[in-house]
Formats: sequence, structure tokens, C-alpha cells
Amino acid sequence: MKKLQKGFSLVELLVVVAIIGVLAGVGIVGYQSYTDSAKSRVAIANFNSVKRFVETELTLLNNNIQTTSGALKKGTGNCDTISDAYSVHGVSMSEFLNGLKCYFATDGYGNAFKNPYDAAGGNQVAYKLTGTDQKKGMINIRHVTDGEVVGGITATTASYPVSDTSTSGYFVVEYFTALQSTGGSGEYKAKLFTLK
Repeated sequence: MKKLQKGFSLVELLVVVAIIGVLAGVGIVGYQSYTDSAKSRVAIANFNSVKRFVETELTLLNNNIQTTSGALKKGTGNCDTISDAYSVHGVSMSEFLNGLKCYFATDGYGNAFKNPYDAAGGNQVAYKLTGTDQKKGMINIRHVTDGEVVGGITATTASYPVSDTSTSGYFVVEYFTALQSTGGSGEYKAKLFTLK
């Protein structure tokens, strides 16, 4: 009498391997979609936080509720050496905007926002981004040019100066949806601000 051998046949093993491969393929695609969605939501939430923070600070400063900011410091370049608080009309627009950038920098003094699309964990908020530094997920703070239209509002020197050296003027907070491409509508829409 022959003894029956127990085990799986080659066909059965191939079927199991094929099923595992299909499930893994579907899972990887689903996981990639989930991580992309999470990165997008974090980046947009940070963009909205920056805009709300700027609105709050400008409400306090422009309406003389505060003459010295409780949150912002004047910035001159290197974020980890900033110490002086920003006072209304006491510094140039460049120092104000650089200080705003440093508030959100990883080496700064406020809430650090890292770009979720940057594997190295670089800063998400920048001042005067140019060229290939304008990457997906970046939030750029910059001066506007004379006559530039942002959100349906035209920035002109007749209203407020648009200069690095002036102590008041227009500036914009914008979000990059792709390399060197800013968002133009919806939740990606840039916002024009005025420091009076």
C-alpha cells in the first residue's frame, strides 16, 4: 500500500503567489495614494495657517493695537540669530518679510513648517523664492511688482510702496503646486497683504 504524501502542488503554490502579488500591487497603489493625499492636506493646512497668522498680525499692527509685534522679529537673513522684535515702521519691508519667514523656519523662533514634499525635511516657508527653488509644496512670501494683480486686487505705488526698503507696502503669500508654478484658484490661491 502506498503512503499518501501531504503537501501543496506546484500549481497551488503558484496560485497563492499570484494572489499575494495582486494584493500587494493593489495595497501599494492605495498606500501611495494615501500618502500623496496626506502630503497635500498638510501642505495646504500650513499655507492656510500662514495666511491666517499674517492676517492676525496685520490686524494688530495696521490698526495700532500693537506697535511692537508679540510674535514677529525683524529678520536680516540667518534665522537663528534673530533677536529684535518687529516694531511698526521701525524696519524695512525686507526685514519684516524675512522675519515672517523665520517665524515658520525650522531654524527659526516660531512654528516650524517642513515641506511635506521634501524628503530632507526642508523649510516650507521661504522669502523671495526664485528659479528651481520654487518647488511643489513651498510657500513663498515676496514683494509684489508695481501693477501686479493678485486675487483681483492691483498693487500700485500710488496706494502703497512696492519696495524692499520702504517700511510699508504690499506683499503676497503664494503656494507652489508644482515646480515654478503657483496656485491660481481655490485653496491654492495667493493672497495679497498690505503692511500700512
